[in-house]
Formats: sequence, C-alpha cells, structure tokens
Amino acid sequence: MKRGLKLCIIVMVLLALGAVGASAKGRSNLRLGLEFGNPNAVLIIRPAPFDFKIGYNFAAPGYLFFSADYRIVNAYQVVDILHFFLGLGAYTNIYFEPTEFSLGARIPLGLQIFLIDNVVELFLEVAPTVGFLPALTAFPEWQGFIGFTILIR
Repeated sequence: MKRGLKLCIIVMVLLALGAVGASAKGRSNLRLGLEFGNPNAVLIIRPAPFDFKIGYNFAAPGYLFFSADYRIVNAYQVVDILHFFLGLGAYTNIYFEPTEFSLGARIPLGLQIFLIDNVVELFLEVAPTVGFLPALTAFPEWQGFIGFTILIR
C-alpha cells in the first residue's frame, strides 16, 4: 500500500498545482463537479485545460480512482449549445482487497451542454483505456460518465 500512498500524494500535488495555475491567469477557468458511471462516484476538479478526477467504485472489489487529463479539444461547438471535447490522460485504480493497483492511459471524449451563461455544464463522457500495470492490456475497461460541473468565478 506504500506505492498507493505515494500515488495519492502525487495526485494531490498535481491537483494543487493545477488550481494555482488556473487562478494565476487572472480569470477563473476552474470548474468543480460530480460525475457518475464507471467508477460509481467521482469528484471533478477542472482548471482548464486540465481535468483531475478523484472517485470511488462501490462495486466489489471497491477501489479508489484517480485520473489526470489534458483536454486537447475543449468545448468545440457542434451546434448551438452542444459541444465536443477530446483529451489524453492517465489513470490509476487502487484496490483494497487484494491490495494492488493498476495504472494506464485514457482517451476521454464526449459531448457537453453549457447552460446559464456557461456557468453550468452537463456532459456525457466515454474513455477507452490502455493498461500499463500490472500488465500491458489494450482496452481493459471503458470508463464512462454522466455528470455536471459549475464554473467557479
């Protein structure tokens, strides 16, 4: 579990650096939100163009989920209020029974709708993954979410 603790600390440092970088720009691009899917419940911290997620999967075996993505395309307008996003990032799952973790890359893509003068975002996301640890595997899982964020001004 020592490796898992080190990973948690690294993720928290990345989150803090991203939030500081977003606030240093002078205007707020910070969004906070929740999403539900696979894993079950996830907290979103998005200092644009970065997207950090911390979550938990309640299904057996339960695990903590962390991801850090960079949005290559963010809020590309498809029609009217419907937008598209595409990113590239990394994820880790820390399992408790048995104590182990997995690490891999993810490609999040999805659709988003902005409401109330772009303050509220509703989105649908899917993210195919490539696992690196414990073994190299293509598409060991598809992470998928439905959720919302709120712009912090």
